[in-house]
Amino acid sequence: MYSWISQSLMCEVCKVLDETNIPISQIAEELNFSDQAVLSKFFKRYKGVSPLNYRNR
Repeated sequence: MYSWISQSLMCEVCKVLDETNIPISQIAEELNFSDQAVLSKFFKRYKGVSPLNYRNR
C-alpha cells in the first residue's frame, strides 16, 4: 500500500511540475510535505533528479 501511495503522490508532483510554474516550496506545502527539502529528497529517490532539474529538462 505504501508504494501505491508513493507512486500516486509522485504522479501528482510530476503533473504539477509539468503543467504549472508553481514554486516547489508551494507544491511541497500544497501536497502536505513538511517542507521543500523533504519533497526534494522524496522526488530524487524516485526520479533520480531534483524537482527543479525535472522541471527544467
